[in-house]
Amino acid sequence: MNYQYIAVDWQRRHILLSAESMASLNRLILSEKGQALIHQQAVWIYRIEAEVFVKVVQEINQTGVAFSQLVRPDH
Repeated sequence: MNYQYIAVDWQRRHILLSAESMASLNRLILSEKGQALIHQQAVWIYRIEAEVFVKVVQEINQTGVAFSQLVRPDH
């Protein structure tokens, strides 16, 4: 099963960064681009199935709905 690792803003509205592994996501977060996006805010980190991720991104782009309204993570 393929996964995407994503960083979402603290209000769970926007996907800030995504990568194919946790190590890659960590590198992105620490990069200049990642630091510019995160701006010292807290972020949520999720692992999501790649197919579901594609559908979520498409829905967000089409409707503008918040990430938190589309995805209910298991606790």
